[in-house]
Amino acid sequence: MGIINKRSVVIGLFFLLSAFYLLYVSLAYPYIGIETEEQAGEVKVAALEKQGWAIRNDLPLGSKVTAINDKAPLQHYTVLLNGEIEKIQTLTIEYEGERVQFNNIEGLSLQHWLLYILMPVLFFIIIVAIAYTLYNRKKSRYSSNLLILFFMTIALGLMTNSGAIRNDLYATFLNVTLFLFAPVILIHFLYAYFQEFSVKWFSKYIYFILYVIVSVVSAAEAYFLLTLHYPRFMDRLPNVLLFFLIIFSLGLTLTGYYKYKTTPYGPMFKYINLGMSVAFLPYIFFYLIPSLVFGQQIIPLDVAATFAFALPITFVYMVTRQRLMDITFVMGRLRYYTVISFLPSILILVVGSFMLESIFPAIKLAQLYLFIHIVLILFLMIKETLDFRLQRRLIAAKYSYQDSMHRMSQDMKKETNVVDLLKRLRYELKNVLNVKEVYVYSKHLKSQLYCVYREVPEHLLKHVTTALQESHSEIGKLIETEEGFGIVVGHSLHKVTMIWCTGKKDFTTLNRDEKTYLQTVAHNTNIALENLALIEDLVKELKELKNDDHNQQYPTWLSRLLFTIAENQRKQLSIDIHDTVLQEQLYLYRKVDDLLQNRPFANDSLKAELMMFKESLLDSIHLTRETCNELRPAFIEELGLVQSLRNLIQQYQLRSNFTVYFDDQYFNVELDQERILAIYRIVQELLSNAMKHSEAKVVKLRLFNDGNQIHLYYSDNGIGMDYSIQKDLFSHFGLSGIEQRVNGLYGKMNVETAPGAGFHMEVTIPQVTVQKGVMI
Repeated sequence: MGIINKRSVVIGLFFLLSAFYLLYVSLAYPYIGIETEEQAGEVKVAALEKQGWAIRNDLPLGSKVTAINDKAPLQHYTVLLNGEIEKIQTLTIEYEGERVQFNNIEGLSLQHWLLYILMPVLFFIIIVAIAYTLYNRKKSRYSSNLLILFFMTIALGLMTNSGAIRNDLYATFLNVTLFLFAPVILIHFLYAYFQEFSVKWFSKYIYFILYVIVSVVSAAEAYFLLTLHYPRFMDRLPNVLLFFLIIFSLGLTLTGYYKYKTTPYGPMFKYINLGMSVAFLPYIFFYLIPSLVFGQQIIPLDVAATFAFALPITFVYMVTRQRLMDITFVMGRLRYYTVISFLPSILILVVGSFMLESIFPAIKLAQLYLFIHIVLILFLMIKETLDFRLQRRLIAAKYSYQDSMHRMSQDMKKETNVVDLLKRLRYELKNVLNVKEVYVYSKHLKSQLYCVYREVPEHLLKHVTTALQESHSEIGKLIETEEGFGIVVGHSLHKVTMIWCTGKKDFTTLNRDEKTYLQTVAHNTNIALENLALIEDLVKELKELKNDDHNQQYPTWLSRLLFTIAENQRKQLSIDIHDTVLQEQLYLYRKVDDLLQNRPFANDSLKAELMMFKESLLDSIHLTRETCNELRPAFIEELGLVQSLRNLIQQYQLRSNFTVYFDDQYFNVELDQERILAIYRIVQELLSNAMKHSEAKVVKLRLFNDGNQIHLYYSDNGIGMDYSIQKDLFSHFGLSGIEQRVNGLYGKMNVETAPGAGFHMEVTIPQVTVQKGVMI
């Protein structure tokens, strides 16, 4: 076992053994909750704490304590330490001349069990599990070990609360020490964690100094506890120092957020600030500040400590990078509900106070307000969840606007013309809104021409036209009159399309949900109408291109679309052939080879036939691989354009009688995949033509970039062709495809050729470079 592992074991044993001891103290000694005062050498009961044994047994205030554990009260160390009675088995008091003795003191309140024992132990177990997971997954990272130490410090610190209120010396010392060290360890962790990303916004000497300060205060705490002489200033010093450490750590992370919020590390700082705020701010504002200023708390320490659950959730979320929930969405909703429930909380508090006709202390009013506000926030969050989960079950599907929108979006995808689309819309609105009748019509804005799906009553048509003229006709505009209501679903320079409903059958006006539903329907319908119009224009343009025998050049967008579709089909075909045919051939080849190797009894004639079969399979495998490579060049994305072209040239030189000279000396840009594939296909087509038709002996290729242009030169010394009949020959020699590719990339192509003069082509394509993953 290495040094680090030994140290980890020692630290782990310290936390575990301390946790077991604190649990033993909490179970073995009941919480008494008696504060005393000394008068003329006598010890009297001055106050009783909530959740304590004394207040549950109605111990009278002002009674004289005569014996603790059968000894004088001033001999008991908790009385000497801070004037409290804890860790006792027997107690004797005297009140109004009557002596009362309590033996075998035991028992805990349910609230004390829950907040001081059960929840801290559960939190500690969860933290141990998280620490074990982090240690195994991130063993080599120093920051993860610090995070584990921070988690364990917080968890054990929560467990010390139960022992500290019982005045156990070890628990009291741990309570002060752990809570003071926790913010410093957190700052140390933040420094180490962000240093791994080369992010540094504060000096390491900060946490060095804080470690020294906290160590000095902890040593003083230990000294005063052991001497049973606890000066008054030590009651406040740890709390004041803890307040400073928390505020300092929050300020430190906030500074880091504002410094790096525009960088990729901004979200990390955001999560850290969020988690620390949720964990620490309730403790500061509702416990620590009221305790220091007023001597009272809005919420007790045990309740404030429960907010510490936000720390492991935040840092595990950040370190493991596992998004268990959408924190941004959750916090956005929480912030929204906090704001809208502010005024209702105050109103409930004020009305409740007047109805009770009681005067409450300021602290009690603050507690009531906080409770009401939290209940309202939780209610709104639960309501939103229940609305989403139960609305479909509790509300009939016919009137569920969400279901209606889903049905319409599915049906709109099936419609291919405007009439059927509006017919489907009319049917849906009539059923969902429960209206008497639905009319759909379009009106030309510069004339009195109308286009209707079905006949519209003349008086209604005039009424709707008048209402439309008196209001704006933008998409989603809702018009309500005594004759019904309508909404605009289509609007252009020349016409407006509208849906008009003659009124609901229950004679009610449109409610808020119905208006929102209609406006959403209008916008979705408008998008569908515009898409149908674009599709009709596209079909018309394609028909014109098909009927135009003189135009052999497609529009740029169409060329790019066609070649993209073709390349995707080639890629898929290549994958299918590779994964089926080629694998089957390889399997057969291995079986034949196995027969030749492991069948010594076979005669020579059978062996010869198997060998021929094996060679034939090998040729077929080689041909299949070449076909896959031609359909989709292997590793073209990884190798880049130049190396892929060199591999292509090498393949053609093995199969042809010409020599290829390739010059890429002045090509030094990184291109997007569309241009890489286009240039590769152009060269592939040119080399294929040279091998089939040119009868050339020498082929020269030159690729270079100049400014914002990519240039590809091709020349051979072959037989050439008659340039005067270029358009007819283009189709024969496959040059039409090259022309369409170049046109699709907004490029230019120039061909020079003549019979007996070889073939020369220059291709120029605008350059699109890729820098750091961003296409410019």
